[in-house]
Amino acid sequence: MANDSPNTPSLGPWTGADLSGTARANMGLGADYELPLHVRFIAGAAKLIRKRRAITNGKTDAIEPAIFLLQPTPPDLGAPARRVPMLDNGLTPLTGRLWFVNAVVNVGKYIELSGEEDDELFRRIAEDFRLGDVQAIVFDPRAESIEIRYYPRGLQNPDICELISVSGTDISLDGIFAAIDRIHQNCFVTPDAQSLSGKLRLWKDSSKWLPSSDAEAIIQMNLKAGLTTAFPTCTVRHEQPQVSGRLDLEIEESDPLDCGHITRHAILELKVLRSFSETGTPVPSEKTLDDVTSGVQQAAAYRDEKCARASALCCFDMRREPSGETCFKHIRNTAKDTCVRLRLWFIFATSKLYRATLVPLGLQEH
Repeated sequence: MANDSPNTPSLGPWTGADLSGTARANMGLGADYELPLHVRFIAGAAKLIRKRRAITNGKTDAIEPAIFLLQPTPPDLGAPARRVPMLDNGLTPLTGRLWFVNAVVNVGKYIELSGEEDDELFRRIAEDFRLGDVQAIVFDPRAESIEIRYYPRGLQNPDICELISVSGTDISLDGIFAAIDRIHQNCFVTPDAQSLSGKLRLWKDSSKWLPSSDAEAIIQMNLKAGLTTAFPTCTVRHEQPQVSGRLDLEIEESDPLDCGHITRHAILELKVLRSFSETGTPVPSEKTLDDVTSGVQQAAAYRDEKCARASALCCFDMRREPSGETCFKHIRNTAKDTCVRLRLWFIFATSKLYRATLVPLGLQEH
């Protein structure tokens, strides 16, 4: 389970007893079961707001914000909070209320807000109620864009805020790649960007270019958390078994008014490219090419079986010598014919090597 202190970064990795077991999580427990609490909180609030807006045809129940606190049990506020045991059905008005909810936002208790100015409302919650350090989400119906504001350090730190769209707009591969770019930069690109937990590090010994045996699972679960945060109205599923094989990541979205109507936006096949195995055995270049070929075939087959809109092969390159996308040269025509997009992200073994790519040699100071 995650370390969900208020300082937890929204796209960061999390601790777990067994990454391999996490990657094989029982889907009967829910697609978000192994995600950090703050990610589940964001996704739960986003789905609820989208559902409520669909039920009311976009009309607002009250012009005051809806504020959600990640604290299921409210303190004594002088007036009893009313309980809504099926909050996630979208039938209960949300705005103009302070909500105390669990991470999945399916049960909640609320008190009515009394129309204060925004600053007065934030101060009331942070100072009078002494709840300023509780993770919070604010939905403001007065804004033109349909978005939520996530406060990882609570309303006593209003300057630390993340804006997240909950409009449920079309999700393209370009948008997914942009989200992976951010996850890669924050979590993968160098050892310094990775978790301090030894079990969650991508490198067993970066000085020798030896990847961790859990590299695939670590990347997969960080992508799942990051993509869920980027597209909170969607469900990101991993390790889904089917006739043609077990897919890595699937991004799907249910109709807010008909949960049986599902749009499968994308299937992502993940590959980690290596120069060496965890034990130091060299990985032949032929194996890398075979893995890429297999990845394209898998992405196409899984997409077709799932009737998904799009598919992509996402490669994370941990090889000693970055060769760019030359690993795709032999398979580009096949990928084009089967409509599989190809993308590659390089993972540096040291921050020094990464810095060298940012500053051309001729411009470096001596």
